[in-house]
Amino acid sequence: MKRKPTYFTGEPIREGDSVRIGEWEGVVESVNTKGSPGWMDYIGEGVMLTGPAFGRLHTRFDDEDLVLVRRKQE
Repeated sequence: MKRKPTYFTGEPIREGDSVRIGEWEGVVESVNTKGSPGWMDYIGEGVMLTGPAFGRLHTRFDDEDLVLVRRKQE
């Protein structure tokens, strides 16, 4: 991947972000790019999400249904 992972809107994706994908709410568990820890070639680049409605879900960075709700509070 040549550029940093971003939401469809262009904002950078960060671990801990609260997100919505479709009607479901969740949290970004990890950002997976080629060569990153936990990289699995058969899944591809994207984000691993966790949420009560779906458990764990992997989706592409450019999924237009993936929307930032708020940043993780530091």
